[in-house]
Amino acid sequence: MQNKFEKRRFISVFAIILCIFAAFLVHLFRIQIVGKNESSDTVVSVVEVPVEAVRGEVLDRNGYPLATNKKVNKIIFNYLSFPKEYEERNKIILELVSLFDKNETEWNDNLPIEVTKKGQLKFSKDKDNEVSYLKSEAFLDLNYYATVENCFDALVSRYELQNYPLEKARNIASVYYYMVKSGFNTGRNYEFATEVSNELVSVIKEKAAEFPGVEIEVTYERAYPDGTLAPHVLGRVGAITQEEYESKKNDGYTLNDDIGKSGVESAMESYLRGTNGVMTITTDAEGNKTETYTKEPVPGNNVILTIDRGVQKVAQDALKEGVESLQTHLNRIYPLTGAVVVMDTRTNECLAMASYPSYNNNTYNKNSAKLNKDERKPLWNRALRSTYSPGSTVKPAVSMAGLEEGVIDEETRIYCMGRYTHYQDYQPGCTGQHGNLDVVRAIYHSCNIFFYETARRLGIEKLNSYFKMFGLGEETGIELYESTGTVDSVEFRENRGERWTPGLTIQAGIGHADNRFTPIQLCSYVSTIANRGVRYKAHIIKGVRTPDLSESIMETQTEILSQADFKEENWDMVHKGMLLVGTQSYADFSSVPVDVAAKTGTTTVSKRVNGRKIETYNGFLITFAPYEKPEIAICVAVEGAGSGGSTAPIAAKIMEYYFRTNNTEESISDENTLLR
Repeated sequence: MQNKFEKRRFISVFAIILCIFAAFLVHLFRIQIVGKNESSDTVVSVVEVPVEAVRGEVLDRNGYPLATNKKVNKIIFNYLSFPKEYEERNKIILELVSLFDKNETEWNDNLPIEVTKKGQLKFSKDKDNEVSYLKSEAFLDLNYYATVENCFDALVSRYELQNYPLEKARNIASVYYYMVKSGFNTGRNYEFATEVSNELVSVIKEKAAEFPGVEIEVTYERAYPDGTLAPHVLGRVGAITQEEYESKKNDGYTLNDDIGKSGVESAMESYLRGTNGVMTITTDAEGNKTETYTKEPVPGNNVILTIDRGVQKVAQDALKEGVESLQTHLNRIYPLTGAVVVMDTRTNECLAMASYPSYNNNTYNKNSAKLNKDERKPLWNRALRSTYSPGSTVKPAVSMAGLEEGVIDEETRIYCMGRYTHYQDYQPGCTGQHGNLDVVRAIYHSCNIFFYETARRLGIEKLNSYFKMFGLGEETGIELYESTGTVDSVEFRENRGERWTPGLTIQAGIGHADNRFTPIQLCSYVSTIANRGVRYKAHIIKGVRTPDLSESIMETQTEILSQADFKEENWDMVHKGMLLVGTQSYADFSSVPVDVAAKTGTTTVSKRVNGRKIETYNGFLITFAPYEKPEIAICVAVEGAGSGGSTAPIAAKIMEYYFRTNNTEESISDENTLLR
């Protein structure tokens, strides 16, 4: 009885399944046959593709664009639909290369192997990193001493290029080289060419049947109205790396995205990026495609900098001219380099920041190999990342420390006979014999003897506490990456297994020992002096606004990091000493229409040139103006300048522009104009 019941139940279940399967066949028949006759709109496939959001722009404080976007046509290989067999791939690649060469259009040719006019192979000049990658385990897995012929033979064998002439085989191999390097084999689309003309795009579309997996992608790329303007500040955008993708994929990034690599582009990535959209591509039975946005892309927000385009341009030009003039005048056998920072003393907003030598953001990708090999390191942001022994620029801080601690006062006179004789076994010298000096004249003459003695009376711990009050050896708080620098101390020496000596204390009093500060720290320091002890947080981001500039997303507020409660009469003495430097010394500010306060500094450094160790001098200048009601502070640093005073023309040109012409420059006149 039980067996009969189970048999009937099995038959019933089988009958139900058979009915469902029959109904499915009927439905499928209607879709494929009947439906096709009834309507040509029957859906055959639905594909969703990401749509890249337009990146936000970077503007100066007055609304002038510094980094924008341009619409470009890219030719890409779609990983999912590009043929997998080398024979078919090679044919497509060669036809594309021939088409681009015929139309004199660049394609991404990055293989570090060239064919000479005599038909010989050679490694490309200045592409050592690419050659190393070519031989590496990640690619050909050859010995480091492999010849160019070894590398090329391996490429020919791997990609089945034996039947192609040398030049054609080399071009096909170049595409494979960058396909692998850019991650094509891991599912990432490959960019064959960028900035392709509409005319060439039309030709490729007409030949679409010959190029399976080759697609046109209309996108936006970073563009710079002036690629030479503030490139170290703006930074760069580049393709996301696998490592970056792993850390960012939960934020919506794909392997085909670009990402900020340095500077403002990196620091403000979350604001600039925007949100990618999704496009749904529907294909009917006739092959017709319909594209609709499932999710609209949201453009990135605009970042407003504190940089003033005019001041930035003048600062860059003045730095370049000043350094090149010193290079010629001093007849240096090594290249001079430098940096300049300009701040608004009332907020510590950076109005300009320049590093020399520099580069052009518009041509960076093309010249990156050469730039990376340049011994002058043009990609390095010296204003934020280089640390220097500051020399006599610290003497105003040492003066204030001595005055506030009572080890010197207005009546104090210290006699300079050209040599410091307090210690029997260590007697460093001065730049001259200055006689009896008070603190004001000591600043003016930059008398080492006066500051040796002041530092000795203070002691290193007390002196360093004042350096910290002025922000020396401390981060300024700027939104970009900056070096911290070093304040030499007992602890610092002990950590290196060294012993502190009294000689180091007095050397710290003239900005030597192992004190190392950045140009932006020195600029913030002189701004604090101008403000009589108020030290503001430095910043270069003024705010963030919506893409149409109509709404504010974020505004940077002025922030006080510290405020020293020092006596006004002590400030008066320090300021008077710096006024004498700015108006009566060899630091020439006669072209500036206001009174300038300044302090120079010179330090001896060792360099190795052509295998030989030589001594040279770095020059520094810190300055603020107008003297009575300070508005701007400047730090200039030039490696190899010879003296701090020789850098004054650089600062003078910036001040002359700022006070004579900056306020008359026209700004954008619409309802969304940014205010200074």
